[in-house]
Amino acid sequence: MDTNQMYSNSTEILQAIRRKKPIIHQITNYVTVQDCANVVLALGGSPIMADAEQELEDIVRLSNALVINIGTLNDRTRSSMFTAAHIARDCGIPVILDPVGSGASSYRTQTVQNLISDLVPNVIRGNLSEIRSVAQLSSHTSGVDSAGCDGAGQVEQTKEIACKLSRKLGCIVAITGKTDIVSDGTSVAIIENGHPALTQITGTGCMSTAMVGTCCAVTDDYFSATVTALLCMGIGGELASVHAGLGSFHTALFDHLSTLDGALLRQKGKLYVE
Repeated sequence: MDTNQMYSNSTEILQAIRRKKPIIHQITNYVTVQDCANVVLALGGSPIMADAEQELEDIVRLSNALVINIGTLNDRTRSSMFTAAHIARDCGIPVILDPVGSGASSYRTQTVQNLISDLVPNVIRGNLSEIRSVAQLSSHTSGVDSAGCDGAGQVEQTKEIACKLSRKLGCIVAITGKTDIVSDGTSVAIIENGHPALTQITGTGCMSTAMVGTCCAVTDDYFSATVTALLCMGIGGELASVHAGLGSFHTALFDHLSTLDGALLRQKGKLYVE
């Protein structure tokens, strides 16, 4: 797949979201839950935020994608994550995993490893430290929002990690940071859109994962779906950056995400597919 084809795929994915209004079930963290719901709405989807085991069977079966985010992990939600993932796989809907803070504690790290060994997700999105932990490489995670210090400017190394982990697990791997890298084990997409303000408000990583789930809900091309979501977040951040102050930036981010289309992605995108 080349870059032009990816832009065409992204256009179709955004159009499909607004036409189909897919239901995105999220078992996510309470710090960013509202933003994760709102970003799905901004793209044109419909969020459901449910983690009670008693209703998982019903909720997952009416959904078009499942997003699992371990940001505020506890034993109750952990159990729900495993149950929901199995139901999602039985229903044939995509499962997207955000291993927030993997490597920061043994509880988080082991939970991620258990989730993956129990049922490999269709997409894993995290920062470099988190993905290094998933791949069982050394990591320098110092908090759930930390990208660590082990990858700045090392695009080639990041590409290698994404490709190897993708081939090993048989799923899409996305590593986000100043440069976003997405791999399906063969192809690699490099996205250089974004703005520093995205790192200064809580939840843009979680929101990115929610957007990946929304895009995956309308296609079985999870590589293109993941690239589309991260391209939208990067461009949305750039467009919102003209607003002074982080509060205004936060609001403007949703405004711009809600109006993105294929033409704007082509115009503003800094996307390269190898």
